[in-house]
Amino acid sequence: MKFTIGELAKKTKLSADAIRFYEKKKLIAPAQRANNNYRYYDEDSLTRLTFIRHCRELGMSLKEIEALHLQLQHPLNNCSEVKQVITNHLAHVNEKIAQLKVFKEQLEQLQHSCHSDETIQSCQIIQALQRSDDEQFFGHVSTIDLH
Repeated sequence: MKFTIGELAKKTKLSADAIRFYEKKKLIAPAQRANNNYRYYDEDSLTRLTFIRHCRELGMSLKEIEALHLQLQHPLNNCSEVKQVITNHLAHVNEKIAQLKVFKEQLEQLQHSCHSDETIQSCQIIQALQRSDDEQFFGHVSTIDLH
């Protein structure tokens, strides 16, 4: 069966732009152009885009998806490399969870420092967020890598 980009977008729950992006990254085969100049995609594209969407829903990076895609090119190989990609991604997820727990504690400390009857100029949350890193009472505020 052949799909237009709109039909494929509906079936895969991806935008047409996302489909074009993955096509440009060679994660799906290029669309075939018909006489009407429409782009038509095949069942394999549907399967691969669904696979990609599931990977993205699990927070996988494009690099991780590309590594898995490479493994799909060799269906008779041992799946140990696939497991390694997942193992590495799980470790990354665990790191993010640990970092989010620290952020939660810091936010709770900020929340408890607030006496909502104070003015903004004496707000403990604002003051804490304006302090230099050396003065922070709740530790260093860092950013989280969400991929």
